[in-house]
Amino acid sequence: MKNKVSYKLIVLILFISISITTISTYIHVKSQYKERITRFEKSLDNIEKNQIPLLSETLWKVDYVMAGSFLENLINSRKIVYAELLDDGKIIKKVGVYKDVKTIKKEFNIIKKIDNDVYNIGKLIIIADLEPLYKDLENTVKGIIFTELIKMFLLSILIIVAMKKLLTNPLEKVADYAKKLSFNNLEKPFSPKAKEKEEYNELDLVLDSLNIMRKNLKNQIKENEEKNFMLIQQSKQAVMGEMIGFIVHQWKQPLNLISMSNGLLKFRQEDKSFASEEDVNTSLKNIDNAVKHLSSTMDDFRSFFKPNKEKIHFNIVNTFNKVFRLLDKSFVNYNIELVKEFEDIEIYGFENELIQVVINILNNARDALKTKKNQRLLIFIKVFSKDEKVNIYIKDNAGGIPDEIIGRVFESYFTTKNDTEGTGIGLYMSKKIISKNMKGDISVQNVNFIYEDCSYIGAEFKIVIDKKTDTGG
Repeated sequence: MKNKVSYKLIVLILFISISITTISTYIHVKSQYKERITRFEKSLDNIEKNQIPLLSETLWKVDYVMAGSFLENLINSRKIVYAELLDDGKIIKKVGVYKDVKTIKKEFNIIKKIDNDVYNIGKLIIIADLEPLYKDLENTVKGIIFTELIKMFLLSILIIVAMKKLLTNPLEKVADYAKKLSFNNLEKPFSPKAKEKEEYNELDLVLDSLNIMRKNLKNQIKENEEKNFMLIQQSKQAVMGEMIGFIVHQWKQPLNLISMSNGLLKFRQEDKSFASEEDVNTSLKNIDNAVKHLSSTMDDFRSFFKPNKEKIHFNIVNTFNKVFRLLDKSFVNYNIELVKEFEDIEIYGFENELIQVVINILNNARDALKTKKNQRLLIFIKVFSKDEKVNIYIKDNAGGIPDEIIGRVFESYFTTKNDTEGTGIGLYMSKKIISKNMKGDISVQNVNFIYEDCSYIGAEFKIVIDKKTDTGG
């Protein structure tokens, strides 16, 4: 892992160490250079003190042979490579090879004092070679660099070992714990070596914070589960209230039929001439059919409210037929037309929960449509399969959802209805059912469309779920 913090810290420390070493080496070498040059120049300055008086006597006597020997002796000592004598600007004697690279040039005036008079009798020019000094400094630099490299190498090993023990290993344990931390093991705390609070370092504080975060997360999940449970109960109660109203509508006609047939039989019992035998049989048949209808309606409602959390195989057409049997009267009462377009599709999942979602959407569409006057009231339901997904499109022609709130319709407790008509949890629970329980997606948008040469605007809900999942549930 090239992006490990420990690697970056080591590189940073090495960079800082190299920078400090480079600066300190430069300062040290510069100091050494100045010191040696100063010492070398002082040794050359001693010529003026010790050698120039002798050379002055030689030149005063015009003994150029002795002067040449003097220059030879200079070249053979003190790292001087070139020397020359001048008189009135003219070279009278020179020894050695002239060099102007890595050298120091010194000039000395040669004078002769006689009584109180001073005579300038010539000039001595010498050139000293600094090459040996530079080589000596180079060797010194190499020694310093080699020493510092050894120090850096040992320091790096020490840092790596220390960071591995004090930082990297504990952080890797924390990272491993964080990776494994999930909903199923929130009970298991991260347990580093026990320490007293006053002995805590920064890493211990991080570990302590991680455990506090785990506890807070655990408590938050518990609170959310309780809230979701309450929302589900409220949603079921809200739907149950509507279902009771539907039962009343579903049962009204069969009960009236039973009542009328029962009245006919009662009058027939009192007066044999009141009705024929055929009328009696018809009444009995009507009572039997009405009872069967009541029983079928109860079976549908009991199936819907049955707490079934097992996945089953079901046919989408049959599922919608159950929904229509439950809601049919509520649409008929408001003259709402259902335009259906279905493909025959088999699904594996939670049928009752899908029914709850569809009922919520259809009820919202009905409530939006029943306020509309002087227009045809339509709900379109289209179900088709595409790319192993089941697509359910439900739209109405109620004018759509206002743009300022359409993005919030799936929020909990958000509703545009008054307190007596809605709780704001229907679409929120629908979103949770589709996304969490059925691993699908639900969305809404306003659409413009044409139906039978008329233009409409309405809200369109799209549900996309897997056609089939593994049969293991």
